[in-house]
Amino acid sequence: MGRTTATFAAACLMWGLAHGAGNRALDELSFAGERDRDTPLVLLASGEPIPFRGSDARIHLDYELIVTNARKTPVRIKSVEVLNDATGEVLASIEGAPLKAVFTLINRDVADRLEPAQSGIFWLDVSLPEGASLPRVLAHRVTTEMVDGRSATPPPPAKTEAQTAARLRVSSQRALVVGPPLEGTGWVALNSCCAGGHRQSGFPVNGQYFVAQRFAIDWMKLDEDRHMYKGSETVNRDYPTYGQNAIAVADGKVASVLDGLPERVSGALPGDTTLQNASGNHVILDLGGGRFAFYAHLQPGSIQVRKGDHVKRGQVLAKAGNSGNTSAPHLHFHITQGPGPLSAQGLPYVIDRFDVRGMAGDSNDRGQVEVHPASGPRARRAELPMDGTMVDFPAR
Repeated sequence: MGRTTATFAAACLMWGLAHGAGNRALDELSFAGERDRDTPLVLLASGEPIPFRGSDARIHLDYELIVTNARKTPVRIKSVEVLNDATGEVLASIEGAPLKAVFTLINRDVADRLEPAQSGIFWLDVSLPEGASLPRVLAHRVTTEMVDGRSATPPPPAKTEAQTAARLRVSSQRALVVGPPLEGTGWVALNSCCAGGHRQSGFPVNGQYFVAQRFAIDWMKLDEDRHMYKGSETVNRDYPTYGQNAIAVADGKVASVLDGLPERVSGALPGDTTLQNASGNHVILDLGGGRFAFYAHLQPGSIQVRKGDHVKRGQVLAKAGNSGNTSAPHLHFHITQGPGPLSAQGLPYVIDRFDVRGMAGDSNDRGQVEVHPASGPRARRAELPMDGTMVDFPAR
């Protein structure tokens, strides 16, 4: 077969696939590819999710589903369903307006449609009742609607397609149990699991897509009158968080230290943030087993450890400050499977002991935060504080 003939044969095959050409004789046969069909999307799920228990008394599975439009026409995302692959049970279903809270383009722009060859991400949090049987494998059903770019009056009916793919094994590992990264009372877990903020902070670094902050928490302390600052919003020392001890969550070895970056003025994010200075002054602990604890935005000159030091749980590492990409004093804490501040994948973890005080709400112009009573028991064991939870840590 000459080159011209081979090219023509390949073109005919592609033309048939693109235009839905069929053969009646095939309908009467059984063969290996009889159930194959052309689908609008390519679906790829991230690594095996590790189950963990949140302070909302739910079991969470958090991971990403990357979606690429393989068609030459735009498609609109209508819904996503997460299924137990063994039983077909729908574990999570998102459609309509809530879809925009969990789906973005790969550059994190909010969207509900994909242009040809464009990719997006579902930032999924599958939440199950405590005591529920965990699925061994997940599957994903995504429904799309073809967007016809041609002008017609009336417009042609939209073609809707549902496809099930991207099977993903649930990890048999348990979430790492650690101690608190701070000490004392009145700490609020901000930007915690499991939506927006840190959860959707994915970055392409060194040619790979990382979500290091998948389970990160920004910790801020309230005083006895529930103020996040008392005095001026722009003065770091007027925040109860400022100068608080950041402590080791477990025994470990200091993997990295950065000190000497200046502190920011509170009240607004800085305009000179780079990948290198975003974390500000920080300490990274190697906890062993490929797990690293990351403490960011520390006060310059307060770091009490050096690279290579061995530390014990509860040991003071540094003081909370306002360095890096931050608008107010706080401690940013997360755990990853690598030593890079942003070039590693975030891992779930739970704190062994803490007491829940309530749920933080809005603050007034004097920095006083409204705190609502929390449901459930006050004393908690081996849970991750959910977004807005106000907690007390036990004395050492």
